[in-house]
Amino acid sequence: MHTYIHIYVENALNMIASKTERSGNMKKELKHTIYETVSTLRKLFVKLKDISDDKSRTITELETLVASTKAELEGIRDKTVKGQATPSNVPRRKQARATGWGVTPPGAELAKYHTAGTE
Repeated sequence: MHTYIHIYVENALNMIASKTERSGNMKKELKHTIYETVSTLRKLFVKLKDISDDKSRTITELETLVASTKAELEGIRDKTVKGQATPSNVPRRKQARATGWGVTPPGAELAKYHTAGTE
């Protein structure tokens, strides 16, 4: 509940109690009833204010939780996007060249020294 409403209600209740106290021709029983009613109303307004304050606190806590959860999600999304965009750090294996031979063919050692005729 807004503070200014609380002040207006409190002032109105004080005025009722004050007028009741000053009234000389009011019966004692009626005065007692008015005082009890004013007291009950004050207690109810205090409870309403407490409930309102609790709800405001809860809303603030939930807003903070939502903001931190969003930040966590953004961090996870950023890591996921970066993880997909960067190449893997796993070293690539050199592929074995398939020659079809289990052993080096005879004369292959000499073939590397052979040069094509350049005449």
